[in-house]
Amino acid sequence: MAANDLAVTAFVVRRVTTGESDLVLSLLTRERGKIDVYARAGRKSRRRFQAGLSPCLLFQGMIAPSRRGSSRPGSLWSLEEMIVARPAAVLTSRPSRMVVGQYATELVREFCPPEVPEPELFQHLDDFFVRLDQPRSPSWRDWFAFEWSVLTAAGVAPELRACVLCRRPSPGRRPSPGNLPGSREPSGAYGEPSGGSRGRSAAGPSWGFSEAAGGLVCPSCGQSPAMPVWNPAWNDILDGTGSGPEPEDTPALLALLEPWIFQVLNRKLYARGLCRSIFSSSTEW
Repeated sequence: MAANDLAVTAFVVRRVTTGESDLVLSLLTRERGKIDVYARAGRKSRRRFQAGLSPCLLFQGMIAPSRRGSSRPGSLWSLEEMIVARPAAVLTSRPSRMVVGQYATELVREFCPPEVPEPELFQHLDDFFVRLDQPRSPSWRDWFAFEWSVLTAAGVAPELRACVLCRRPSPGRRPSPGNLPGSREPSGAYGEPSGGSRGRSAAGPSWGFSEAAGGLVCPSCGQSPAMPVWNPAWNDILDGTGSGPEPEDTPALLALLEPWIFQVLNRKLYARGLCRSIFSSSTEW
């Protein structure tokens, strides 16, 4: 091991083939964040690179500065070896879960600048892969929890706990003391519109989600019928408490995030549509 070599714990978040058998990889490492590496004979050597450098496995490896001797931020490292740090027999044996896992790496990769450690994002991805390797099929709730944790860690989550304009708590949510400076009093208990807890009642229209505003908008601040409607039962999913809504309600919450993710990244993640069809399966996967 040379003085400039670095041991890393990493996920493969992008693979690009080059030459006859080489690979250029993006790794999300615990120690150094996202880095680009060159793996000579990466598609052939199973002695130096285990499990085919799968994008859904946790690895431990050794990287070295390129032959130019540079280890400056943004430079291409040389990948010397990669061994599997944690086997994932269930995950790697089920193609549908591999698709979901590859989408997870794509989403996290988009929020990681080069060579800036992102321990929270790394841990969220690690936790999600552990969940994908469990015998019980992942649920819509698992998917939402992952996406929401990534958006929150990246600092780009929409405001779903209160009106983004007046800070009035969303329907069904108890206001925190001092949380509403200068805001209007809610018309019902705990931020609910009077006459019901589902966000729509005889007293007025429902709350809506506005991409332009950055989150929920209450009726008093100009909720539009064109906005997606906020279901107060989703608060349980947002907080990670209770049994939450029926399974058929959770996909609607994920659909709420799709245009938001597109707006934040300025591009569509096509694998997300594949995930939606996989999670819709009525059988174990």
